[in-house]
Amino acid sequence: MNFNKIISFTFFFLFLTSVSPTLLSHHSFSHFYDVFTQMEGTLIEVKWKNPHVSFMVETVDVNGEAKLWEMETGTIYMIGRAGVTRDLFTEGDRIRVAGHTSSIYPNKFHLKNVLTPNGDEIITVANSPAIWTDNAIGGRQQWSDEPLYDNDDTSKGEGIFKVWSPPAVITGGTLFDSENSLSDSVNDSSEFAPTLPEPLESLLTERSIKSRDAWDAYDFDKNCSIPGMPRNNFGPHPHQFIDQGDQIIIISGEFNTPRTVYLNSDLSTDLQAFSPMGFSKGYWKNENTLVVNTSRINFPYLNLSGAGQSNLVTIEEVYVVNMEGSRVDYSVIVDDPLMLKRPWVFNGFWIDLNERISIYDCEVNG
Repeated sequence: MNFNKIISFTFFFLFLTSVSPTLLSHHSFSHFYDVFTQMEGTLIEVKWKNPHVSFMVETVDVNGEAKLWEMETGTIYMIGRAGVTRDLFTEGDRIRVAGHTSSIYPNKFHLKNVLTPNGDEIITVANSPAIWTDNAIGGRQQWSDEPLYDNDDTSKGEGIFKVWSPPAVITGGTLFDSENSLSDSVNDSSEFAPTLPEPLESLLTERSIKSRDAWDAYDFDKNCSIPGMPRNNFGPHPHQFIDQGDQIIIISGEFNTPRTVYLNSDLSTDLQAFSPMGFSKGYWKNENTLVVNTSRINFPYLNLSGAGQSNLVTIEEVYVVNMEGSRVDYSVIVDDPLMLKRPWVFNGFWIDLNERISIYDCEVNG
């Protein structure tokens, strides 16, 4: 295949889903241009680390000047669920890449597709289509409901107390009705139609938008910064619920960050310290339904696109486990009178793949 030309073209892609991982994506790529760019170069180094797998690629322009690019892809888990593994890439290979250049950083590139010397196309983010071949490796369409990290039985429990994973395919409705409230029936989720949330963009106040416009996603990521609520609990990775009697510990697989939910607690919310994860109180509405209310949050961002969040934010979560114990549906209501014109509501679900929470190996970049 001839790699002599650098091709640029505008690429429009729309991805709609009702599940929240895409709504609360790992971070904003707003500083990357919309123009879709292809280039050829030499793969100098592969960094198989979180928060994002990255590649160092050297290109040479028509004047013979070399440039070293830092090309950022998806997380190890997100691309791994689609079969993309470290052994698919060989340092020293001449490769073609496609993605987006940055409007801020002259050597940064949001890498979406890689074409190897033997003609294999590898998709390096979840929600990107193939562009060169009909049998590319990777992409959300190739996710399987097989565990990326097999469970060793130490994290296997009953009811909600297990590791829950994002599904490969979003089907089967939700356990919530069209008004986003809990349905009394939890026996057959298929009778309820999934609901698309109101776009967050339409809910942001000017104050929140100013925060987003000043957001530097790269600076946040390079320090392996850990987000607070609600983003921490609804990233596109597994989550574990651990039974500790009058407390429930929820661990996000993306950051290995524990969060405590106090059940039927008499503790005064107003006396609790502010923290990025906030203070959470919960109760069982019935044997299948957990309700959690969280406040006292001092994390300044609603999501990792930089939308602003104040310390007045409150979050209500409802989790419903199906009768088989194989799926948990959730509904989340985020209310912030300073940053949102009205509450933001979103629904989603996780499934039991018998996964475990792996060590989140994050490398700080200088």
